[in-house]
Amino acid sequence: MNILELIEKLDGIGWIDVVLAFVLIVVLIPTAIESWNRFISKLGYEPKKSLREKEIDAAFIKLENALKNNQEALYDRQERYHQQSIDIRDQLKKDQSRLAESQEKLNSDIRSLTEMFENYMKIDNKRTIATLRSSLWRMHREFIDHGYVTPDGLKTFKEMGEVYEEAGGDDIYHEKLMPEVMALEIRYSDGGECNIKDA
Repeated sequence: MNILELIEKLDGIGWIDVVLAFVLIVVLIPTAIESWNRFISKLGYEPKKSLREKEIDAAFIKLENALKNNQEALYDRQERYHQQSIDIRDQLKKDQSRLAESQEKLNSDIRSLTEMFENYMKIDNKRTIATLRSSLWRMHREFIDHGYVTPDGLKTFKEMGEVYEEAGGDDIYHEKLMPEVMALEIRYSDGGECNIKDA
C-alpha cells in the first residue's frame, strides 16, 4: 500500500476522526504506560529504568549529604581559623603592649644610666681637674725650685696642661703656671742647655 492509497482511505474516514484518534492515542499511551508500571510495581517487579533512577537518586542524595558534611566541616574549620586569628591578634596586642612597656622601661633605664654617667663624668672631670691642677702646681714648684726644666719635663707639663684645659680647668695654667715654666731655661740630662724657643 502506498501513501496515496492511505491518504484516500483516511479521507474516506474523515480528518476529524483521524485527528481525534491520534490525540486519543497520544493521551492514552502515557496513561496506559503509567497504569502498567503501577501494576508491575504492585507485583514487586521494578523495571531497569526505575532501578537506575533510584540508584541515581540515591547517588545524588549521598552526594548532597557529602557536600553538606563538607560544607559544615569547612564552616567549622573557618570558624576555628577565625577564632585562632582573633586569638593570635589578641596575643600580638598583648605582646606589643608588653614590648612597649619593656621599651619604655629600657628607655627609662637608659636615661637613668645616661644621667648617672653624666654625673659620673662631671665628678670624674672635677677629680681630673683637681688631680691635674695639683700635679701642675707640684711640677711648677719643682721646676721653679730647680731653676730649670728638662725637655721631657716640659713636654709632660704641656701635655698635662692640655688635658687640664680639655677637662674644663680654669686659666691658672695660662695665666701663671705656663708663663713661669716657659721663662725657665731648658737643661738636658747631660748638662747641656738649649734655648726655650728650640723646645
